[in-house]
Amino acid sequence: MPGDDKPKSVPAAFMDAWNNHDMQALAALFVEDAHFVNVVGAWWKSRIEIEAAHKATHATIFKNSRLVGETGDVVRLGPNIYAVHLSWQLSGMNNPNGTPSAPRRGIMLFILTEEPEGLWRIKIAQNTDIVEGAVVPQQAA
Repeated sequence: MPGDDKPKSVPAAFMDAWNNHDMQALAALFVEDAHFVNVVGAWWKSRIEIEAAHKATHATIFKNSRLVGETGDVVRLGPNIYAVHLSWQLSGMNNPNGTPSAPRRGIMLFILTEEPEGLWRIKIAQNTDIVEGAVVPQQAA
């Protein structure tokens, strides 16, 4: 679909900011009144809250982390609004007690809006851990 290339670049920019532990750059990917729900249900309701929370965790449990992933389909929801999924893997995380954590996998959903200057920013982000071994009902055929 024409125009999908720019919204699709946002997850890559998110991973770059994460891996550089540059939470100012990460926060700049969000609109001022963005919402972000993380994997444990913390809900931040502004760019300022998103930046502060990520600065705190990147100074501690995520300070040596590395985030990699693959951008999924880009779905146009309306004029200047897209949904983009990111399937991610995280390594190098520490537990709160400082011991190394096992690698994690998950899926993040970004709802993106096009700003007047032509930049695509995150309006809503929802992150979900993939729970290995979880029982998921089979779909009816």
